[in-house]
Amino acid sequence: MPAQTTSSILMVSPDTFAYNTQTAGSNSFQNKPEYDVPTLREKVLAEFNGMTEKLMNLGIDVYVLGLDSETDLPDAVFPNNWFSTYEDGTVMLFPMLSENRRLERDRDMLRDIMESSDFEVNRMVDYSEYEDQGLILEGTGSLVLDRKNNAVFAIESERTNKTLFEKYCSEFDIPLNNRIFFHAKDKDGLPIYHTNVIMSIGDGFAVICAECVEASEREVVLSKLSKLGLEVIEISYAQMNSFCGNILNLKSINNESIIVMSATARWNFEDDQITRLEKYGSIAEVNIGTIESVGGGSARCMMAEIFLPKE
Repeated sequence: MPAQTTSSILMVSPDTFAYNTQTAGSNSFQNKPEYDVPTLREKVLAEFNGMTEKLMNLGIDVYVLGLDSETDLPDAVFPNNWFSTYEDGTVMLFPMLSENRRLERDRDMLRDIMESSDFEVNRMVDYSEYEDQGLILEGTGSLVLDRKNNAVFAIESERTNKTLFEKYCSEFDIPLNNRIFFHAKDKDGLPIYHTNVIMSIGDGFAVICAECVEASEREVVLSKLSKLGLEVIEISYAQMNSFCGNILNLKSINNESIIVMSATARWNFEDDQITRLEKYGSIAEVNIGTIESVGGGSARCMMAEIFLPKE
């Protein structure tokens, strides 16, 4: 049975971090910064370094990728949107909505860092050509995977196209009844930009903002999560807006389960919700408030899991 969690992740240093005007139209979580660019980058780099150091100290293998500082990549700190990896040695490249985010996707660089780290890459599947047709699917931002049960959840938005969702599911032999495509909106009635903002699936549990799911689809989604054997922990709109859905279950090199979340998320969970989560792993909170506010993404978005086999 495939593993739901991994001890290896890739993170990208926020060397060219900035408020991304190209993504702001579809990401209501972004806020314009209060600082000039040098000050902003100094703050986010400190947050990033603090997060990577904490994860490494907890026994997570963190592979940090630096950037060419001359290239404008304001959102590169969120690498999970442009690639994902699988236990059979497959690397998947995804089509991105914003032109400056497409520049993050570097097939050769990714292969080099994986192979130099002794990960085995047997196959590369590249959907980037679909950008020319206006078809977008932004990695594990668009797709929340239950790897253990071979199921995929996705909400429709500018960044998540149903045709590509179905193509992805066929590519990875996802059974028809395990393809859950639905709709979710914020309190203003606007589509949520990424599925991993409203939900996360760990090893044995799922966190989801059920009240933002379209009423006619809500029971289908919740029922499916339960049928997959997951304990469902529901969060509110306010908690979703505090990134409580944007968390990630990892395991340490000692096989200890760790649930990574931002400090913002940690202190917006209720005590009983934390107690329920702690049945499945220890909580690791990271201080990334500036990255969250300006970038509009949180802890999960900053970690691209590596499931590739070791050579």
